[in-house]
Amino acid sequence: MGASLLADDVAITGGISTITSVVSQVWTTMTGNPLVMAFVGASLLGVGIGVVRKLTKGKA
Repeated sequence: MGASLLADDVAITGGISTITSVVSQVWTTMTGNPLVMAFVGASLLGVGIGVVRKLTKGKA
């Protein structure tokens, strides 16, 4: 039973490492492309405005 738990732990750690690597590569690609950054910035601005509106109006 102990070896099985160890194998599961290694698989989870490997999966997290892979996800971290992919997210890092995507982030590097996005920040290196000005057009993509413009779209990301515009979408984040829209989300921010929506959050502020909901907080100030008190409606969910």
